[in-house]
Amino acid sequence: MSDPGTGIHEIEYTHQTEEGFLSALLKFLDKTVDQKSFDPRSAILFCFAFLVLLVLHPVQTVCWTAGVMALLGLLLLSSGLFSNYPIITTQEGITWSPLHALSLNCKFSRPWSDIKAVEFTYGRQISNTPDSLCIAYKDGCDVQLRLAGFTKKNLELLLLMIRNRCPEARWLPDDERVRMNVALTAAPTSQISFTGLWLDEIGSRLGSTAFVPLDPGTILQDGRIKVIGQIALGGLSAIYLAQTDDKKACVLKESVVPFSSEDQARKVALDLFKREAQLLARIDHPRIARIYDFFIEDDHHFLLMEFLEGRNLRQYVQEHGPQKENMSLVWAKQIAEILAYLHEMQPPILHRDLTPDNLIVEDDGAISLIDFGAANQFLSTATGTIIGKTSYMSLEQFRGKSSPPCDIYSFGCTLQFLLLGIDPEPFSYSSTATGRNDWNTLQELIRECKHEDPTARPSARMIAERLELIIKERASRTAST
Repeated sequence: MSDPGTGIHEIEYTHQTEEGFLSALLKFLDKTVDQKSFDPRSAILFCFAFLVLLVLHPVQTVCWTAGVMALLGLLLLSSGLFSNYPIITTQEGITWSPLHALSLNCKFSRPWSDIKAVEFTYGRQISNTPDSLCIAYKDGCDVQLRLAGFTKKNLELLLLMIRNRCPEARWLPDDERVRMNVALTAAPTSQISFTGLWLDEIGSRLGSTAFVPLDPGTILQDGRIKVIGQIALGGLSAIYLAQTDDKKACVLKESVVPFSSEDQARKVALDLFKREAQLLARIDHPRIARIYDFFIEDDHHFLLMEFLEGRNLRQYVQEHGPQKENMSLVWAKQIAEILAYLHEMQPPILHRDLTPDNLIVEDDGAISLIDFGAANQFLSTATGTIIGKTSYMSLEQFRGKSSPPCDIYSFGCTLQFLLLGIDPEPFSYSSTATGRNDWNTLQELIRECKHEDPTARPSARMIAERLELIIKERASRTAST
């Protein structure tokens, strides 16, 4: 729960996932209460022992019994009050749960400036495969948090808040990409949504014009949108985790045309931004991240986009390895259907940057598309920068001639990556590779999609229909055997 007016955020965290005597006892008590039953033999033995003690030492037994019952009552009360006590963040700092009293010397509320380091650990040691997060303070205190105690969104929110509020804090592992990968692969219940890493390479794509990002807590559109934290920054653009006034999480993309641009070029870029944003706002497909709104405020241009959870194909392949042809067929068909929808709109909408980084494997196992188009050509017009990674870009697109066949070329390259686990050679029209001979069905399709002549490439609709037929034929053969 958050309060847009005060900048207060309640980050839910389940303390029963923590280790230690108190946490173990709380988990035991919770389990006992949940079971609502006892072993009859143990209960009889306990009652007999109690009666013997009562006869032999009545006063002491009554006192000890009252003390134990009071202690258990307090522990149960603590379990109910504090087991899901939220981590509360404000503009000034963090307020932790009373369950962290001992490790914090009873100082629950700590300013942001007191944080010394953020450490991903396993068994209290810095690790690239952690199960815990340690927030270390300058006075020697620290807070140990189990990654499994967070949901994806809550862990992401906490990390973003710390990163933006504590620029001087050390992060261990100290490599940015390693750190984000660590968080992404920590545990099924605590992975950071990869949506938070949209356009993480935008800094290498855009120019070096000075650009000042928005601070956390910035309010836009008369209070309708609030910036929670910065996700990525580069050149003339920034990506933020944001929240609407109805507490809905979203992604905000900010772009700006430098004032040094020629007036005519600047006007063309701004007109193009508006036109593309209007076109993209019409998209209504269950597997495409929606554009909720676009607006201009203080001469900065914003797109408000849907927040999706999941991992992108690059992260998925890095973790699980190259995919079998059967799984690749299913995903290829889903991607082709998404492209067919975009290309068949009037006028056609091009993605221009179809890569494994922009395809999300959602929780249901299906593929969704993010980060397309709006402001891509807008930015390239304003800065002279070509949008798209060269390993997935056709030669004609690199020369500035975008068309639906350019997306088809990128589709073929993405499918090749899915099967081999490596990026294709830039501007290559080959689909062959060593070390893999079980993907003959898709190899011919990849070759056609990467054809040197754009007019010889199949359309997205043709690809989707072709893949559907192949999948049905395989299912029929499997059923017959």
